[in-house]
Amino acid sequence: DYVTYELLGTEEPFKLVINCKKGPIHQLGIGVRADTEEIVSVLVNLGINVHKLHGHSFDLTGKISANPYVQAKWSYDMPDIPTVNASASFRWTDMSMLNFGTNNLSLSYFNARQEVYLSNIKWRFLDIRGGIRNDIFDIRNIKSSNVIDEYDKTSLTNDFMSLFADGRTDTFDDGYFPTKGVNAGLSYAWTFAGIPEMINNFHTLQADAKLVVPGGDGFTFIPSFYCRFLMGKEIPLAYFNAIGGSLPGRFVDQQVPFIGLTNLVAMKNIMTMFRTDFRFEVARNHYVTGTINYVRDAETFRQFGEGMGNFGAGVEYSYDTIFGPISVNVHWSDFTGKVGLYLSAGFNF
Repeated sequence: DYVTYELLGTEEPFKLVINCKKGPIHQLGIGVRADTEEIVSVLVNLGINVHKLHGHSFDLTGKISANPYVQAKWSYDMPDIPTVNASASFRWTDMSMLNFGTNNLSLSYFNARQEVYLSNIKWRFLDIRGGIRNDIFDIRNIKSSNVIDEYDKTSLTNDFMSLFADGRTDTFDDGYFPTKGVNAGLSYAWTFAGIPEMINNFHTLQADAKLVVPGGDGFTFIPSFYCRFLMGKEIPLAYFNAIGGSLPGRFVDQQVPFIGLTNLVAMKNIMTMFRTDFRFEVARNHYVTGTINYVRDAETFRQFGEGMGNFGAGVEYSYDTIFGPISVNVHWSDFTGKVGLYLSAGFNF
C-alpha cells in the first residue's frame, strides 16, 4: 500500500529503516458505462493473487451488455523469465441493421478463443508477447455490403489456428487525457489451419502509433495512424477489416475507431487510417477536441493508390471525473453524408 522511511540514531552514521505496508493481493472490481451504442454496460472483475510479485494468479472478467463476453486467464510469474499465460474467452455480438449510405451490414456471431502465450518479455522499449491462438467462430447472421462480399463466406462456422506475436510501448502520462508521450504497437499473426473447413493460410500485419505533443496554454496536438494488412487468398469473413465508433474492438476485435461513424463499416484487405486530434483544456478537467481522420483501403497493394478514400470529422466536449469521462461529440463523414451524435459516460470497456 505504501512505503515510508525513518532515520534512527543521534549522530552519524544514522540507521535507515524502510517501512513497507503490504497491500491486498486479490482484487474485486465493478465498472458501469453508458453510451448511445450499447445503452448500459457493466464490467465485473475478480482477481486472485493478481498483485503478488511471483507465482500463480487467476483473473476472471465478465461484461454484461447488449454484446456480452467473459474471459478467464491463468498466469505464472517467476523472477527474470517471461510470464506463462493461458486464457479462454467467450463472446456474443449481435448487431442490428446498420445503414451507411451504400454500406449495409448486419452481423451476429459467437466467438470462443483460447490462447497460450508468453508475456512480460522486455526488449529495449517494447513489451512483447507471443504464442498460439485458437478461434472458434459461428457467424449466425450476415447481410453483406459489396466489401463484405469480397471475403470468403465458405467457413462462417469454423475453428482457426494461429501463431501470433506483438509488441507495444506506452509512455503516456495519463490514460485518457495525456499531455505527453507515445503509444505504439506492432503485431503479426499467421493463421495456418481451419477445422473442419480447410482454409488457405494467410498473414495479418497491423501497426498503430499515437504521439502526444504539448503546445502550451492547454493545447495538445495528437497525430496518430493505424494500418492492418490481410495477406493471402480467400480471407475468411471473420477477419475482415472494420472501422467505426469511438471504442476499438467494440463489435469485432479488429475494429478501428473512426470519427464520423457511430457503428461499423467493413473495409478491404489493405487498410490505413490517419487521424489528427486538436485538444484544448478550456478549464480544469474540461476539454474540447477537434478531430479529422482519413481512411483508404484496397484489395491489393497495387490497387492502394486508386480511389479517393473516405473522410470524417467531429468536435467533442469531455469532462474528466473520478468515475470516468463524460463526453458528447458531433460528427460527420462522407460514408453517410449526415451529421451524427454520440454520448458516453464512464471508463472505456
